[in-house]
Amino acid sequence: MNRIEFLREQIIESRDFVNRLVSELPEDLWFVIPENTDSNFAWQIGHLIVAQNFHAITVITGWNEKVNRVVPVGQYNKLFNGMGTLHRSVKEEVVTASVLKNQLDAVHEICIENLLALSDGILYTPLEPIPFKHPVANNKYEALSWCFKHEMWHSAEMEDIKRRLGYPIIWLNK
Repeated sequence: MNRIEFLREQIIESRDFVNRLVSELPEDLWFVIPENTDSNFAWQIGHLIVAQNFHAITVITGWNEKVNRVVPVGQYNKLFNGMGTLHRSVKEEVVTASVLKNQLDAVHEICIENLLALSDGILYTPLEPIPFKHPVANNKYEALSWCFKHEMWHSAEMEDIKRRLGYPIIWLNK
């Protein structure tokens, strides 16, 4: 297995973890901010949409028109960016849980399709141009590696939100 295949597999595995969490929390609870937290499940999902698009698509191969057709990228960057934001929740009037689920799946599919066309030769090349310094990566390998690590970080937050809403941690054996 080459490095790009390894990174792709890690991105798929971290998304499998998120998908398990999504399946365990009813959509009517996605917009509740549990006591002693600052976020809701819906914001976490929106953040993962924006983050995967940024870390695994935009800085790897550039602006992707397919993503733009499925997600209002500009609006979502403002709502779900997270870099320095203090407000980490979203209301159902802004976007429904089912729309977020569909967009999460669509961006992930585009991401994997995009990665299938790449080889190890791109990994240590500079990031595609963006109007600011990437928060953690200096090359494409670092951005892709951060993508799945970041997703697992947010999985822990989502697990905590889910638990605080009365849905216990469930470990599934494959």
